[in-house]
Amino acid sequence: MWKQLKAFVLVTLGLSAFAEGKLNLSDEDQQKLDAAAKQEGFAAKFMAKYNDELEAKDASNAIDAFMKEQGIDTSASSQKDEGGEGDDAGDLNTEDEGTLSAKVNALTGDFAKLKAENKQLKGNIAALEKLPDADEAPETVQANLNKLNVKHSKTHLFASNDAFDAFEGRPWNEAAKQAMSGTSITAATNWTETANIDKLNSDIQDYFRKHSDEIHNLMLDGFEMPKYVEMISGVSDEYVHNQIITGEITQSLKKKFLPKNKVKFEAEKGKVRDIQIDMLFEGYELKKLEKSYLKRFSQLGITDSNPHKERFVMYVVSEIMKRARKEDKIVAGRGVYFADADRDTPASFINNFDGFLKLYLDARGVKYRPFDLSDKFLNGKPTPLNIYNYVNEMVDRLPYEFRIQPDLIMKMSPYWLGMYHEDRERIKGGNTDYTGKSTFVDKYPNIELVPYDQMEGEDFMYIIPKGIEYMLTDKPGEDGFIQFQKGGADNPRNMRAYGDYKLSAFVAAFGRKEYGKSALDFDNQLVFSNDVEVLTTSYVPVSANNATPSLEHHHSLIIGDNNTANTDITNLTNATAGKRVYLYGNGTDFTSTVKNNANIILADGDFELTKGSLLVLQALAGGKFIEISRKVGGAVEVPEPVILAPDATTADAADGTEFVTSENTQATALTTIENAISGERYTITGGGGTPNATTIANGGNFFLTGAITLTDGVFITVEYTGSKFVEIARG
Repeated sequence: MWKQLKAFVLVTLGLSAFAEGKLNLSDEDQQKLDAAAKQEGFAAKFMAKYNDELEAKDASNAIDAFMKEQGIDTSASSQKDEGGEGDDAGDLNTEDEGTLSAKVNALTGDFAKLKAENKQLKGNIAALEKLPDADEAPETVQANLNKLNVKHSKTHLFASNDAFDAFEGRPWNEAAKQAMSGTSITAATNWTETANIDKLNSDIQDYFRKHSDEIHNLMLDGFEMPKYVEMISGVSDEYVHNQIITGEITQSLKKKFLPKNKVKFEAEKGKVRDIQIDMLFEGYELKKLEKSYLKRFSQLGITDSNPHKERFVMYVVSEIMKRARKEDKIVAGRGVYFADADRDTPASFINNFDGFLKLYLDARGVKYRPFDLSDKFLNGKPTPLNIYNYVNEMVDRLPYEFRIQPDLIMKMSPYWLGMYHEDRERIKGGNTDYTGKSTFVDKYPNIELVPYDQMEGEDFMYIIPKGIEYMLTDKPGEDGFIQFQKGGADNPRNMRAYGDYKLSAFVAAFGRKEYGKSALDFDNQLVFSNDVEVLTTSYVPVSANNATPSLEHHHSLIIGDNNTANTDITNLTNATAGKRVYLYGNGTDFTSTVKNNANIILADGDFELTKGSLLVLQALAGGKFIEISRKVGGAVEVPEPVILAPDATTADAADGTEFVTSENTQATALTTIENAISGERYTITGGGGTPNATTIANGGNFFLTGAITLTDGVFITVEYTGSKFVEIARG
């Protein structure tokens, strides 16, 4: 009989034999065994007696004691069991069971029955997943989830007695009960009824009052925080960071008191921004949300503990916030704050608050001094062939005392980090000590290389200590989170969803001010970056019919969509000399035209900012601007060719991919293209006439079908393989 009981345990746990030594079941296995035996503590007692058996001198006494403790008469005659039918089959405490053999058979039979029911349950769940998405009546599906111990009262879902779980006046709760209990899903909500919308609104508020922390967590659920960025909650308006960063404080043994940290902390003030949600639901979209909610029950497993307790009100809020979270992730990095409460057109989410890149852009040259790398690299920019040395140069320029500090990070785009690894391998890959990719700067294990996806497309890079970047948020008010309103101007069946929350990015400190020194001193900074353009494609909108747009908020403007009439732009205000200005057109009915005049000097006359058009200007001293480039909306951008110097024997891929020769003073042969990138194509076109026209031989660095003389209009296109420039086309 003891063997049969052990067999029952093995079958229940899906084991073929017990492991050697003492029996030590996991919590999960103990719960499974207790459930199969229908007796709490059964597994623990079995383990104790099993282990006693191993040590006891008289094993039979230990076994008999265990049988007696379970109420099993070991001397009773065997009785036949009819397969364990009935509610009490397999219960070890049942007094009228005759023998251990019968009990083991009953328990084993009950276990087999449970497995069969679970198999049926999976079939029911699969049927539930096929619920239709269209706006017709749902299919009748038997989805019995009672095995998950989901209990309901006659009046409330989950037997909670909370108003938002009541069945009365809430068809969505009745449908949820049907989806879980195994009855036909016949309840349907008419979401065009004002009463149902009002009830949903009141339920959201009621749920918030009882579960405010859960609502707050839900609001942030899905927001992907950048690495080493922390969230500060409870900020209703402004926040001043209270951490004092003092620099070095420790030193070796000495006789006198010699403080090193003669600094005054420069606290930054962060301001959390109000963000509004305005959504218009078509008449059937809330119905689809309800059906999606019911289908979630089909994803439950038999071991799930509590996911089935999600209420419909929370599901609706979470689905709306999922959309907001995707936008917040982008704004946290690339946002440029601009508020116009009196606007008549919807604003872009990119203007919800200043993201981290904008905070560094505004502080650069004001609160911290950037590195000017133009003395080492062309235009101060990284390239795939210089990025390894570029990173090392930035690190080498850090003040020594900062460079050796622990827990520093260098952030850059994933593209540049990938190029860094490739360039590093190109330079060091042949060394015997090369170990592959590293997440730290060479020679500086205290400086971690951190990619940030919102920096993709940017040449900007910066080095900071961990712990100065934060996101700020506030808990929403119960009346200001998500609410619905029936009706709309175009269709009375539509519904409006609206709500408010607060969020912003925050940098706690850019530097420390040492007594008697300038704030823009490398020795007193906490932020170090290169000095390249940033956020040229994050735009601030221009108000309607504005003839002199301001660059106060940002150097990239989007112009036209707010216009009520065609408008001539004659000047720009609040510019910073030396900065590039980007004017992007998005007008449809009415456009703005940048006028060529004494203030704005254009190369090819006036420029109309039609939808998709881009004009790039350089801000000059004295409030003037000069054209750098233009692109008409919808047109294919053709790169400007690089004009080679007379008698040039080489071209430089760092300058471009299109080259035009000049008039030479002597016979000239082009021998190579410096800084070429493997897989890139380059075109050289003749532009210097016939006498002394540039030639390219089939040999050396070039693998051609034959030599070529580049007289006016003659061209050749080659592709660099890493060792040779191979001819692709000529004409």
